[in-house]
Amino acid sequence: MPKEKKIVPIEEPKTTSYLEYVELGRTVTPDPVAKVDHVSVTRKKICRGNPEETFETEETSVFDVAWPVEEVKVEEVVKEKNLLQKITSL
Repeated sequence: MPKEKKIVPIEEPKTTSYLEYVELGRTVTPDPVAKVDHVSVTRKKICRGNPEETFETEETSVFDVAWPVEEVKVEEVVKEKNLLQKITSL
């Protein structure tokens, strides 16, 4: 049986006074078996830390975003058990 992957929350980088991020593209592919979305993001990173040597690089990030967990209503199960107990006790 394959080992279950642990999904870690992702915090995407933000633009600062010396570093600028420009998103070039984003691809989201749903995976219903693993209940995650595979996300691929391409960004241009512009470094302005040294005004004499400003440069640009491209980076690609690939990560998974977990689907929200569905809540199970426990009350319905309890009511059914109580009804079964009442019926069998008669």
